[in-house]
Amino acid sequence: MSWDAYVSNLTANGVLEYAAIIGIDGNIWASNFGVAALPSYQADVPDEKNPDIITKVAYDEKTTFVHALTHKGEPGNVAGIRINNQKYYSISFDGEQKSWYLKKNKGGACVAWSNTVAVFASFSQTINAENGAPQNASDCNKRVLDMAKYLADSGY
Repeated sequence: MSWDAYVSNLTANGVLEYAAIIGIDGNIWASNFGVAALPSYQADVPDEKNPDIITKVAYDEKTTFVHALTHKGEPGNVAGIRINNQKYYSISFDGEQKSWYLKKNKGGACVAWSNTVAVFASFSQTINAENGAPQNASDCNKRVLDMAKYLADSGY
C-alpha cells in the first residue's frame, strides 16, 4: 500500500478535513494538503496588548512541528503551532502515550507518533461527513490513534 492510501484511509467518508503521514524529521510522506513539504512563510501574529496590531513573523512549519514533538507541544515560535497554514492551540500533549490534541477555530486536530512517523489529521465542525454529521474530535482522535498504533506495530 502506498503512503497516499493511508491518508485516503484516514479521510474516508469525509470524516476528516486534512490528514498527513509525516516523518519524525518533519518530511511529509503523504498528505492531502496539496503540498510536498511543510512550508515556510510569513505568519501574522497579533500583539498581545492590542490585537489590532499585527506583526509578520518568519515561520517554518517543518521546524516548528519537529520542535513541538520533542518539546512537549511547545512550538518555540511566537506564531504558535501552524499546520497547513492553519493556526492551532495545544490542548493536551502526552509524550508517554505519544499523542497530542490540538484546537483551532471551529475544529481541531490530533497527532500521534511512533519512533519514525507521525500521523496528523484535522477536522472542521463546519464540514459534514458523508453520513451528514459534522466532522468531530472523537472520529479524528480514533482514526489517528488507530493508524499510529498500526504503523508502530508494523515497525514504523
